[in-house]
Amino acid sequence: MASLTKIKKKSGATLWYSRIQSVNWSKVKYISLHTSSKVTARVRHSDVERNEKDIKNGMDISFSWDNDEGKTLVKQMTFAEGIKQWLDIKATNVSKGTHRRYIISMNAFMNVVGDVTPLSSITNQNIEDFKRYYSEFHTPCGININLRGIKAYLRWAFDEGLIEKMPKIQMMKEPKPLPKYITAINWRDLMNLDSLSDWWKDVFRLYVTSGMRRSEVLYGCIDGSFLIVPAEFSKSRRELEIPLNDFQLNVVKAIQKARDEHIAKGSKLVTFKSKITKKFTDACKEIGIYESKKTTLHCLRHTFAVMKYLETRDIYEVCKRLNHDSIKTTQIYSKFSWKRLEQDFPSLAPKQAKVDKCIPEKCIPNSDKLNKPHRLMPLNAADC
Repeated sequence: MASLTKIKKKSGATLWYSRIQSVNWSKVKYISLHTSSKVTARVRHSDVERNEKDIKNGMDISFSWDNDEGKTLVKQMTFAEGIKQWLDIKATNVSKGTHRRYIISMNAFMNVVGDVTPLSSITNQNIEDFKRYYSEFHTPCGININLRGIKAYLRWAFDEGLIEKMPKIQMMKEPKPLPKYITAINWRDLMNLDSLSDWWKDVFRLYVTSGMRRSEVLYGCIDGSFLIVPAEFSKSRRELEIPLNDFQLNVVKAIQKARDEHIAKGSKLVTFKSKITKKFTDACKEIGIYESKKTTLHCLRHTFAVMKYLETRDIYEVCKRLNHDSIKTTQIYSKFSWKRLEQDFPSLAPKQAKVDKCIPEKCIPNSDKLNKPHRLMPLNAADC
């Protein structure tokens, strides 16, 4: 099969060639593409590949660029054509949510550069135009989400030789708010709610003692004392093995049973996921700690993280327990001051004397102490 290669001439110029090897030849045959542009070379190399069989059979094939010193105009891939090809590839190796996000980002960028613009003509200026245009009605965070998708697309185009140079994409500066967690006092109030059944209280205890994501509980498979989360349902796209104690194991089984009963009634899984989050946010509203777009079930994962960080003083241990791929993701928790965390969780502060039997944070169960078999209240219509 013909391959694309570049050769540096004695003059210092670098030109691209199609390299053809045949069992009938004693030497490799090089066909000059008369260009130093990788983009143009790929297009011309495609013509060589279409005629490869005839060339190997000894036919003398002439190409349109042979007599014009590489000045022949070639049809290059448009921005829209490149996007379609890239999205088709990504559909097979990213989650559906990520794929939808890529589509949104590409449409946004195409609104600025145009769909028929040659992909090879994309420059740093196009990136700056996009940032300037969308900064009028989008936050830096929203723009950066789109820029990450654009960067992934252009990186693919560069690797494929569709663009000569990878544009430099500088992310916009954005404030990074600290994650919201549930303090010990607020947790006590949450667990004392009469409107919250024991079943739901146990569900929330599961998340705050394990640090698991909502999806990991819903999509994972129980194997002995472990919850196995398949790679396609894992945020890191790798299989996870999460150890569970007896309490956590029983609650996971109960949640998955309720999930199966919900789906058996003809309802969608997404409505069951939303029901769990809504139950938590409604409880937070009742005790007066709800903040729009900040208070979600994921707050319990943050609570687990800051408690584990305060307890161990080891950010690498927290990273391991949260199954983060990079310590950089976990380092957000190290931005909390020790003083603040010790005030919110006094019993976890070092050398803290026990001054009161009713210290609120004791309401937050320690996952290491929940090893006894736990009887769960059945899920009924009133709970949902």
